[in-house]
Amino acid sequence: MGLMLFALWLFDALFALLVKAWKANYWKPLQTGLNCDQGDTKVVKNLTGLPEDHFKKPQVELQIPLSPWRAASEEGVPTIKVSDVIIPQSFTESERPLIVEGAGGLYVPINETEITSHLIEHLDLPTILVARSGLGTLNHTLLSIEHMKSRGIKIAGIVLNGEINTGNAETIQHFAPDVPIIAQIPHQKDGDLESLIELVPSIDKI
Repeated sequence: MGLMLFALWLFDALFALLVKAWKANYWKPLQTGLNCDQGDTKVVKNLTGLPEDHFKKPQVELQIPLSPWRAASEEGVPTIKVSDVIIPQSFTESERPLIVEGAGGLYVPINETEITSHLIEHLDLPTILVARSGLGTLNHTLLSIEHMKSRGIKIAGIVLNGEINTGNAETIQHFAPDVPIIAQIPHQKDGDLESLIELVPSIDKI
């Protein structure tokens, strides 16, 4: 089973939590910002403590903390084409679930004509939409759902991240009743994932 996660509000520990809870493989095909950050793969690996074979390095690694399009342009790297992004064979042959993390939100440019949504369509994986739980999430989340539906992207569900906000969750569910909220995960600043694992549903229910 493949699950692709795209965050409206990035929180590495959340991805690590899902990877750990589901004992999943993890892959972020496009990584930028390595000149100021160790990269999401290392962060998720360190937080989960899972074996090396659960991870593969990004297919494209860029230094500047910009969109893949702008970072590649600034660094003189050849244009990144969505059609060239290929899931590692060891992951396609694995019985473990796969979590693929995008390079930011749905409209983040991969190149001058393709955005993250094109990458989702190309990889053809059901998508979990990760959104913040607080102020601003209604507009962002509902617009993202509308955008994904218009492109025929299968939405596996929503994960709300941050302080639990029952009102926002109920409002999202009211306006998008066919898209389940599969989890509401508060922040865990000290990296202790164990205390949050019980909040993650079994992957069989996704």
